[in-house]
Amino acid sequence: MSPHEAQRPRLRLLKPLRASLMQGHPWLFDRALGLPAAPPAPGAVAVVEDHDGAIAQVFVDPDSPIRARVLTLDVDERLDDAWAHDRAQAAARRRSRDPALVGCDGLRALHGEADGCPGLVVDVYAGVAVAMFDGRAAAAFWTPRLPAVLRGLVAGGVDLDRTWVKGDRRGAPPYAIGPAPPEVVEIREDDARFGVDVISGQKTGFFLDQRDNRRCVAAHAAGAEVLNLFCYNGGFSLKAGLGGAARVTSVDSAPRAIESLADNLRRTGLPPEAHELVCADAFEFLAQARRQGRTWDLVIADPPSFAPSERTKGTALRGYARLVEACLDVVDAEGRFALASCSSHVTEQDLLGVLASAAIRPSAPGRGAALRVRYAGGAATDHPILPAFPEGRYLKFLLCDL
Repeated sequence: MSPHEAQRPRLRLLKPLRASLMQGHPWLFDRALGLPAAPPAPGAVAVVEDHDGAIAQVFVDPDSPIRARVLTLDVDERLDDAWAHDRAQAAARRRSRDPALVGCDGLRALHGEADGCPGLVVDVYAGVAVAMFDGRAAAAFWTPRLPAVLRGLVAGGVDLDRTWVKGDRRGAPPYAIGPAPPEVVEIREDDARFGVDVISGQKTGFFLDQRDNRRCVAAHAAGAEVLNLFCYNGGFSLKAGLGGAARVTSVDSAPRAIESLADNLRRTGLPPEAHELVCADAFEFLAQARRQGRTWDLVIADPPSFAPSERTKGTALRGYARLVEACLDVVDAEGRFALASCSSHVTEQDLLGVLASAAIRPSAPGRGAALRVRYAGGAATDHPILPAFPEGRYLKFLLCDL
């Protein structure tokens, strides 16, 4: 044992997970890792071992089901500012080679576990970095290293002039590094322009992960009547309009989302008369549309997560089934339907099962049986996935033909 390794608390695996860790799975759950009676503080670094010896350095989260997150398989590596800088610089360099980011100044510069920085996300909007910690332990570990992370992103080619830290999603107060950012930052995505509320918007302010799927919608929108449900600030709506949609109906229950969409239409220069903006509950809107006999050529449903935990998965799948059936009832006979799920607990196979069940529903005999998946997508290319970490593939997007 090296002197450096000896300084770390040592935690014993309760399950045979050496191979999983060596393949790159970055999480250890509470049932797999023993903690002493007086556990390390949240964010403290420890060495994980089994009967064959030390395996990895982790930071500990004693209050979470994800009991520890792997930082490195080198148990003697120093996890200092130079280490944090190098991890961030490598992530930035990978994105500098990504052709999908050409024409965009909003990107995920650092994607947590997949970039070797578990529990930390950094999105960049036109030079404004928004950092977010996944829990109190991640905040404790990354906060002192965050300046080095930001320097590493710059060294890797990311343009930064200020940073907004949104906290740890459990009530930690946000703060600015450098000048405070404006409340709204305008970004470009191809021909679209979006105003991003980096301070109080959902997540870091915008759903960058749907970029590739928005481009898919644009490619299938020409001449179509489009319905975008749970539209938020209108990502799919703008791309459909830019793709040549005849008319786009956008629905969200939040007045602020509808206001933001109207602002984004103006920023992008799309004609407001071609866009119907509706502030309503999506299920109530669909029920009314069915009663009125309204249909659309393309219906898009991108709801918030229905399954925040594994134990809610059954309820979530019933919710997706209800949503799919309601959507299919308002899709034109030769139309298309797109469904997205942002829950890591719901797999693509789960969603395919929901679609298969909807195909034989009594309300539409003969229609659903022809349902075909035309495109299956996930998170955008600046949101990479580790092969040994299926939990990291949280976003699913399915575009279907009827």
